[in-house]
Amino acid sequence: MIDRRTLIRGSLGAAVALFAGRHGVVRISEAAVPSADEQLARLLQRLAEQHLRASPEEATRLGYDTSVNAALRSQLDDRSLEAIGLQRQRVASALADLRRIDRDALSASSRLDYDVASFVYTTLDDQLARYGFTDINLRPSPYIVSQMNGAYYWLPGFLGSQHPLQSRDDLDSYFARLHALARVIDQETERIRHDAAKGVVLPNFVLHTTLAQIETLRKTPPEQTAMIGPAITRAEAAGLGDIRSRAQQVFTQMIVPALSRQIAALQALKSQAGDKAGVWALPEGEEYYGSALRSNTTTSMSAARLHQLGLDLVADLTAQLDRELRALGYSSGSVAERIGMLDREPRFRVSDDDAGRTRLLSAARQAVDSMRALLPKGFRTIPDEPLEVRRVPPAIESGAPGGFYDSGGPGEPASFSLNLKSPSQMPLWRLRTLAHHEGLPGHHLQHAVLKAAGELSLFRRLVRFSAYTEGWALYAERVADELGAYREDPFGQIGLLQSELFRAARIVVDTGLHHKRWTRDQAVQWMVDHAGEHPVPARREVDRYCVYPGQACSFMVGATAIRAAREDARRILGARFDIRDFHDLVLRSGPVPLEVLEGLVRRWSATASA
Repeated sequence: MIDRRTLIRGSLGAAVALFAGRHGVVRISEAAVPSADEQLARLLQRLAEQHLRASPEEATRLGYDTSVNAALRSQLDDRSLEAIGLQRQRVASALADLRRIDRDALSASSRLDYDVASFVYTTLDDQLARYGFTDINLRPSPYIVSQMNGAYYWLPGFLGSQHPLQSRDDLDSYFARLHALARVIDQETERIRHDAAKGVVLPNFVLHTTLAQIETLRKTPPEQTAMIGPAITRAEAAGLGDIRSRAQQVFTQMIVPALSRQIAALQALKSQAGDKAGVWALPEGEEYYGSALRSNTTTSMSAARLHQLGLDLVADLTAQLDRELRALGYSSGSVAERIGMLDREPRFRVSDDDAGRTRLLSAARQAVDSMRALLPKGFRTIPDEPLEVRRVPPAIESGAPGGFYDSGGPGEPASFSLNLKSPSQMPLWRLRTLAHHEGLPGHHLQHAVLKAAGELSLFRRLVRFSAYTEGWALYAERVADELGAYREDPFGQIGLLQSELFRAARIVVDTGLHHKRWTRDQAVQWMVDHAGEHPVPARREVDRYCVYPGQACSFMVGATAIRAAREDARRILGARFDIRDFHDLVLRSGPVPLEVLEGLVRRWSATASA
């Protein structure tokens, strides 16, 4: 396969030749007339650097906060209303600059970069004109602060575990950021009031959970918080001394008052908070949902079409599960009831205590380790990147999903975190698939390959699309099965099918909430009846869909699109198709909208078959 950098070099020469052919003899040097590829590369580099200067947190995560950019290490992102206005101006300017580049003059690889950038900035331009929160990941929320969003939710772990702590300068920067946390919490509090004045208020049940989580953080002893506890340990290990007293002082005198002000602002909204779960109940809610679906699925599928797709997938996966369960001797009751029987079987349950938590963490680590040995069957690029399996911080586990992946900061390992609030609600037969999704060959392999793909520009390393990233992780669950992960684990294979059923049900429930105007209770019961979910985690999931409209659709839409692209390539290439090459193409190309991915795979298949 031809290296992408070789393609770029060749395309640059072709672009120069094409320019000369169209316009005759050029009397100035070629160097003075940058090609369209060069213009785009320079623009995207400038936009990427502009974004990182405006997002010091992202700069730290990418190791960009060094040398001339070292000052970024002591800052946090500006979350003020004024900052949103400046971001809108930058996005409008970026779109104008993109449109000045002739897309038809670009090489194939540069057109890929152009299309990605065009999608990102067109979507941001739309979303920044709306209320709520969005960022370059294009995962909007109508609410600035919720049980799954806000500085109180995201920044403690970042400060305690991802901020570098190797030198005195790092330590000074840590305390500068710790002080700044109070300011950004206040900035979000101002935006809560601003949006509430427009009629944008959390549903009452989400407001209740959010307040409980912020109050938990406020009353947690400083040394036990995610922002200070790990930092104390890391600073001591680096020989920077005992920072406990200084950190406690900042937390008590600055952060706690800011949290109290945010709690007061949210409590003041209780009388306005209703029980409507869907975004349709908010100002211009239907339009907001259409925008959220577009950004999350990176397709133009309507809510009605997505709802039907979800119903069709649920019916198909339910039939598959029925056959597999009957083969294992489970034939009585609905599929959801039989899944419930599996959940209650003592052999699959762990105790609701620290011993149960330890057992789950051990089983997850074993699943990750055993998959490493199978990866060469399906992948060519297999970076040796460590992965830690850990517990979700207790302070946020009430609103957190069952598990999530974090790529880690510079010098810090990536992590797969399990929500162990109630370990008995995570049966062992479900766990292996979750480990494949968040770890290998899912998010962790995805991140590691992208990190190793040196030919990708800085801009392309920045952008994320839920349909691609989550779609890959769900697709990877089935790849794990194809590689032999469940060969001697039939109940684990039931877990794979149930995971897919769960993601299909998410499409139905998300569109049900936001398009068909289901209530929260309707949505929870649908998950219980059709996906075999426990009521408590189902309620937590539904509450997640309430604050991130459309994001739940991205998993199955993405996985289905990747699988369809693979089968199209297999049909075109026949015996020449190699799954390892396909996976290299998808992963090394980096995150792209699904519509762009489909075109990429078609061009690759046509070239490889020629």
